[in-house]
Amino acid sequence: MQEVSIKRLDFSILCLQGSCIAFNVASIAAIVPGVAKDFGISSFIVGRINWAYMLPYGMVALVYGPLTRLFDNKHIAFVSLLLFSVFSFLSGCASNYQQLFVFRFLVGAFAAATTPLVLIYISDHAHEKQRGKYVGLFFSATFTADLVGLFLSGIIPWRMMFFIPSVLGLVAAFFTYKYFPHTLSGKGKSESRYLEALRQPEIFKVFVYIFIISLLYHGVRQWLGVYFAQNLGLRQFLVSMTLTLSSLAGIFGEAFGGHLSDKNGRVSTLKAGVLLMTVSLGILIFARAYAFLPIAMLLWGFGWTMNHAGLSTFLTDLDKRFMKEVSSLNSSVRFIAGGLGVVVGGFILQKSFIAGFVLYGLMFLAMFWWTKKILVKAK
Repeated sequence: MQEVSIKRLDFSILCLQGSCIAFNVASIAAIVPGVAKDFGISSFIVGRINWAYMLPYGMVALVYGPLTRLFDNKHIAFVSLLLFSVFSFLSGCASNYQQLFVFRFLVGAFAAATTPLVLIYISDHAHEKQRGKYVGLFFSATFTADLVGLFLSGIIPWRMMFFIPSVLGLVAAFFTYKYFPHTLSGKGKSESRYLEALRQPEIFKVFVYIFIISLLYHGVRQWLGVYFAQNLGLRQFLVSMTLTLSSLAGIFGEAFGGHLSDKNGRVSTLKAGVLLMTVSLGILIFARAYAFLPIAMLLWGFGWTMNHAGLSTFLTDLDKRFMKEVSSLNSSVRFIAGGLGVVVGGFILQKSFIAGFVLYGLMFLAMFWWTKKILVKAK
């Protein structure tokens, strides 16, 4: 598709879609101790609702990119947002852990539509030298919603953390149906080119990188709330506020990472982000006083989002023939790896948080050195 300018209203609607999806993703880690207390079970059991969301998200995301060849982007987004809203509401109504697990599973399946559709839109409508800016601004919007959610998780009942995105989902669905243009219209048939795409060395290696970095990040990130509560003795409010700093940094990290990707290149941005995450883990290992936690969380959030923005921008530069597959694979691989990361991280960190942080720090350091070797071509 020929590149055209992105209209402000259209981009605002995309940011609204992303914000309602992102509102409670990070805050789930903060409310796990509170949910566990209400249901009378272990935090490590309740923590499974993280991957109950992430694994179906990753699997179903594979459908949405190729589906735009058959159905209009606008209609896919509208239906997925409606169903996201319904199951978010039911998550807040859950009377036991089993119900919450099932409803979060379904929420993940319909939340998976947003990011692939947005990346396809940016790839098709933005100039190469501006894609980083739009990718960064979109994810900055999602991290702003994430930050608000984390802040509220420390002061409102945990069930409200599901009701609020339910309402936001309805609002986003309305604006999408009413105002979003008919873009990326289908050609009358659905075809999938995943195998052909993954045969391209550049594309294959990018997704190897995405899998590894997502596995490592979520292996740590989704258990930090438990570490702060159980090992450092922080109350729910302080847990939420400490994790909020990571999202606060993420707002600026996404925008800065997108800008840096356009100016200095995608790969150098990725490496800088990984290095900051490594330093953050070093602080958690060697400086356990609460006064150092804000620094660690700011570096963690800024580093992850710099890496995320650079990598997402890198994807929009890939072969246009496979952009629909690449956009879906991005979400799929990230969330499947993330869900597996939560499981593996729980197993490792349950034995020893500090030893686990050392192990993850070494692996992040290895990723810093491997980044350019894994990614075939720097943009």
